[in-house]
Amino acid sequence: MREILRLSLILTLVGIVSATLLTAAHNVTEPIILERRAADYRDALERFFPGFDSFETEQLDEGRFDLIYDEDSDLMGIMATVAASGYDGDINYNLALDEEGRIIGMNIVSHTETPGIGDVIERDNFQEQFIGKSYEDPITAGEDVEIITGATVSTAAMVNSIRQTTEVAAVNFLDVEVVEIDFAEVPDGTYQGIAQGFIGPIEVEVEVSDGEVVNIEVLEHEETATYFVEAYPVIPERIIEEQSLDVDTQTGATGSAIGIVNAVENALLQALGLEDEIEEEPVEEEPVDVDIGEVPDGTYQGSAEGFFGPIVVEVEVSGGEIVGIEVLEHEDTPEYFREAYPAIPEQIIEEQHFDIDTETGATGTAQGIVNAVLDALSGALNNGGGGEEN
Repeated sequence: MREILRLSLILTLVGIVSATLLTAAHNVTEPIILERRAADYRDALERFFPGFDSFETEQLDEGRFDLIYDEDSDLMGIMATVAASGYDGDINYNLALDEEGRIIGMNIVSHTETPGIGDVIERDNFQEQFIGKSYEDPITAGEDVEIITGATVSTAAMVNSIRQTTEVAAVNFLDVEVVEIDFAEVPDGTYQGIAQGFIGPIEVEVEVSDGEVVNIEVLEHEETATYFVEAYPVIPERIIEEQSLDVDTQTGATGSAIGIVNAVENALLQALGLEDEIEEEPVEEEPVDVDIGEVPDGTYQGSAEGFFGPIVVEVEVSGGEIVGIEVLEHEDTPEYFREAYPAIPEQIIEEQHFDIDTETGATGTAQGIVNAVLDALSGALNNGGGGEEN
């Protein structure tokens, strides 16, 4: 008994000493960490807003928004400090917008994403896709901004968070008007709408009766099922209960939740005949094409932008057909590059045209290979306009 009491006393003392040391260490290191973060933030401000004079902080539910001013007290832009829900925790980042709401830069403050996969969000090639975009531009994962298979959650989380942040900044600080929908003005009927979710489009059917939304059903979606259940049917139930689109979308699947709300809004705007308020899909340019049969026999080089940098290819033409395609240089991640090469060259050679399926585990790389081959053959036809004959 005496031995048990002695051991208990020793353990208690060890616990007290350990707690005291940890507290002391925390008290010493915390000011240093905070000071370092403040210095890093100041550096980011200087980088994105050279010569700024002061800033004014506004705290919203979505995060912190600093309004940046020059020495004449004119607004230079906005620096948002927000968090996106990544694969393995929050991704904390700064998003810099100019005075018109265009993205001019971003800075990843902290994250716990998987090294070598999820940390692609730190790379310049990923971040540069957003530069110049604003609340008026489509920022859709997998379409306007490339996401990476294997890091889908991390990259899609950033895409959706950045889109939401630009909209929040524009509405709250740049005098952008929000279209308010009065449910009572919507004629009775059933309407369909669509909007971008976390991974892909979400299509809904909305039933209106006696000036109220009485039912919302999701018809199609591409979200991950285990996450989507966090948003559906929770979000439709909130909209119906509150008879408003201004509902709390903070769920275990916020990107999907926001997509459902936007899809319902899309349906109701169409019901009210307000098509002009619906974001139009950008008109895609006709892709460059080449008549392979007109290309002289020879070996040609071409290049085009892949996901992380230029892709250089060598293309061999014989008898009016492509007989060989070799990638000479690229900067894309090897494990993803293998998803596109040699599969894409094999498709081109087999089908002898460029309208092929580039939906692989590395779509950006696949399209880059196609464009590099086109560049080589265009140069062959235009005497040096891109390709080089060996």
